[in-house]
Amino acid sequence: MLVKKNIDIILASKSPRRQELLHQIDISYRCMPSSKEEVITTNCPAEAVKELSAQKARDIEEQIKSAQQVSNKGSKIIIGADTVVAFEGKILGKPKDEKDAFSMLSMLSGKSHEVYTGVTVIYLSGYENYPRKEIVFSECTKVKVAQLSEDDIKNYIATKEPMDKAGAYGIQGKFGKYINGIEGDYNNVVGLPIARLFQEVRDKLGINLTDVVIEKRDKVKACIFDLDGTTLDTLESIGSTVNLVLDELGLKTHEIEEYKHFAGDGQYELVRRSLIAAGDEKLQNYDVAMNRYIELFKDRCTYHVRLYDGIRELMEALKAKGIKVSILSNKHHDNVVSILNELFGENYFDCVLGQRDDHKKKPSGEGINIILNEIGENPEHCIYIGDTDTDMLTGKNYGLYTVGVGWGFRTKEELVSADADYIVDKPEEILKICE
Repeated sequence: MLVKKNIDIILASKSPRRQELLHQIDISYRCMPSSKEEVITTNCPAEAVKELSAQKARDIEEQIKSAQQVSNKGSKIIIGADTVVAFEGKILGKPKDEKDAFSMLSMLSGKSHEVYTGVTVIYLSGYENYPRKEIVFSECTKVKVAQLSEDDIKNYIATKEPMDKAGAYGIQGKFGKYINGIEGDYNNVVGLPIARLFQEVRDKLGINLTDVVIEKRDKVKACIFDLDGTTLDTLESIGSTVNLVLDELGLKTHEIEEYKHFAGDGQYELVRRSLIAAGDEKLQNYDVAMNRYIELFKDRCTYHVRLYDGIRELMEALKAKGIKVSILSNKHHDNVVSILNELFGENYFDCVLGQRDDHKKKPSGEGINIILNEIGENPEHCIYIGDTDTDMLTGKNYGLYTVGVGWGFRTKEELVSADADYIVDKPEEILKICE
């Protein structure tokens, strides 16, 4: 008999295609991508994908047990998956460059090949006397590609679509017009055989994945806020400083509003995007511009920076309720500290973390891990608040409830597309969520 369960379903992948497939059949899940180095010990494609999927799922299992990134209470299902393209028994990974992509697509032209996806499902019941269960399987689909001309291949490579895909193509994308037929599961080629996954879990674990409900979160004990565009309006300080650099280099400057799209992913990406938009597509001025920006921004990081309306009142209300407040930003750590000390005073927040060498920048969840360890809270008691798709992905990558703000640098449409759990128009609405 199948029963409805409160189970934490974790997808050990950041693949948007796998996420879409789970959404397609209404499986409630969260992403916790594995960053473990992949090791293949076999030349057999069917066995290789099982091996790789198991490494991903088991990595997340170990993280759960050792780092306590989620509560040890309650049942959990971890899904790991890996897909490879095989031609005449040889595994084709992602192309190293455009030349490699051209070689792969030429090889597949006019011929049939196989796509293998390995899936590992780990079930942790949450009870000491109930054994851990693991399901591992692989699915194979045969794909026939039309005869491709040299121009066909070059034009497809020019779309950049092949560069992050096994076998140098995506069946669900622009390459679809060159697929003459398949034998087997189409979704398997996309990246996850959801029918087989559903049936394996139902038959071997007695769990209907589409009938699982998300376990309700306990009382909110901590809030982690993004800085730029969420807590503070820093657009003038960012944009005016980059414009000074561009002007010194004799390059086109930008309207301050344009920096809403350049900022959000750290200072290196900010300068890179600004240079490209200014016409330096080959980034010939990158090193000079980057060093000059860092030099100038030390003194200009607080230039015309202001709190968004209602933010200070929100912070005070949260602190009065005993809810811890912290800041996580992709801005350089020293700049973050300088800004917050001037606007809030020293030691106002329970933890402040800008970009440092000891963790990857957002959307990695490593910064959240550092903050939660420092303040002594677990993810299920914490919410993450931000204004960009990067922020929403950051929270989801660590299993936090995500709140998008409508007053920031980006649009509500971006937050909706990023699957924000909730979107607010005013800071006081965040207090209601916490209550």
